[in-house]
Amino acid sequence: MQLQTLRLVTIVTEDVLRSQLVNKFIELGATGYTVQHAYGYGSRGARADAVAPNLQFEVVCSQDVAEAILTYVSHHFFANYACIAWITTVEVVKGHHYVKQ
Repeated sequence: MQLQTLRLVTIVTEDVLRSQLVNKFIELGATGYTVQHAYGYGSRGARADAVAPNLQFEVVCSQDVAEAILTYVSHHFFANYACIAWITTVEVVKGHHYVKQ
């Protein structure tokens, strides 16, 4: 088994941003993403709305794509939406699936 070092971009934000984000992930070079409901507590208070839940997006990608995604999110959404984002270094099996050729 061979592992490849890639980046995991994680973004937790409001459901209203779903279509904008997933379209932008692909446009910026991601080969896929995972989305799941999220809830918690932070600087904007408790976030557990059953009608419009927060979502957690995860994207495994190259460093360049990860930085492009975080730049886009920080410039377009941080000021006006409940949003947090970070990058984690990960070791991935079949890493070639996560990088466009």
